Amino acid sequence: MTTHLSQRKEQKRKQILSAAIELFSKQGYGISMDAIAEHAQVSKQTVYAHFSNKDQLFETCIIEKCMKSGLNWDLMSDERSASEVLNEYAWLFQSMLLGDEARNTFQNTIRQSDTHPEIAKIFLEQGPKRNVMLLSDYFNKLVANGLLPYCDDTEGAAMQLLLMLHGRPVYWGFFGFDAGEDEATRRAYLRKSVEVFLRGYGYVFPA
Repeated sequence: MTTHLSQRKEQKRKQILSAAIELFSKQGYGISMDAIAEHAQVSKQTVYAHFSNKDQLFETCIIEKCMKSGLNWDLMSDERSASEVLNEYAWLFQSMLLGDEARNTFQNTIRQSDTHPEIAKIFLEQGPKRNVMLLSDYFNKLVANGLLPYCDDTEGAAMQLLLMLHGRPVYWGFFGFDAGEDEATRRAYLRKSVEVFLRGYGYVFPA
């Protein structure tokens, strides 16, 4: 009985998150909790049983989006070469940013930041800052192992790489345009970005 109840509770949580991610993406932070409950086909009380307020729900949606993109794997225990790890990360990161949900959420956050400044803070904390810290921790590991001898600011380095990884597709997408790059072109750009980044910090590529 307990297992069945836990499964039902988890299913309700997934319904709420799925509905919230879709509605936040399409309509922004102004969407009501009533509308989210209706779209999730649950009661408003059920929504509040899982999430105490809209801020917490929005924050969880941002985290969930990052996890679904595959960016939540344990970089610290990944024993592949840095170039392999970062090339995989680069592809997943850019692909996430090019998704309709991520793009719409970003644009709505910017558009509504004057009236709802709290959402901009949440977006920064659980999106960009989370990724900066994830990479910074990984770079600290590389520095400790003598693999990035010229890197004395891992947070700054993480920000550099993340901005490089946006590339033309994401930049063009900010303005609503498709850069027209196919997968091969995107991957080539990302590989070169990772290579330039690593060489700049003194990384020695495996023979």
